Amino acid sequence: MTVRSVLLKIIKHIPVNSVKIVLLKKLFNYTIGKNVKIGKAIINCNKVYIGNNVHIASNNVIVCNKFSIGENSSIHSGNVIQGRANFSLGTNSRIINNHHFDLWNNIQIGNNTWIAGKNSQFWTHGSIHTKLNNKDLSILIKNDVYIGSACRFAPGITIESENLIGLGSVVTKSFLESKTIIAGNPAIVVKQDIDWRTNW
Repeated sequence: MTVRSVLLKIIKHIPVNSVKIVLLKKLFNYTIGKNVKIGKAIINCNKVYIGNNVHIASNNVIVCNKFSIGENSSIHSGNVIQGRANFSLGTNSRIINNHHFDLWNNIQIGNNTWIAGKNSQFWTHGSIHTKLNNKDLSILIKNDVYIGSACRFAPGITIESENLIGLGSVVTKSFLESKTIIAGNPAIVVKQDIDWRTNW
């Protein structure tokens, strides 16, 4: 176990939020905005940007190269965000409980987007392209997307803005249209020309 890992584990258990944030800034050069609350969570990344009014709850494990979370966003408890690549969450977005993000390649989640419920999985490796290293298997979830509980995302997926992914969906391909409801195993468009934010 490295000195860095030991220090981060100690900081995790510091009960005073302001002290924890000062130590993360001073010891690891993390950029952390105003009114940020961090619970008993591990954040072990080479570069960290946390915007204003962000809440990262307890029992999260965040280990990656670059980690970025925009203002007014939150990560609830029990999530694992782990790997060698980069992770970003936009502004006014939410990740609820017990989701898994595999960061062999990058994962980018946009603004006003919810990873709702629990137990969804996002995978960015596992095909022949991982061995050959000849294809970007990053996942991109754009703005104003709602993802229900227990969804599964295959490597290399893009979800366009203003879509809803129904609970339990297995997403094996990209969806580049907006204002659709996507559901099933494998996931398909089940409704078109519908804005989930006002009509769902």
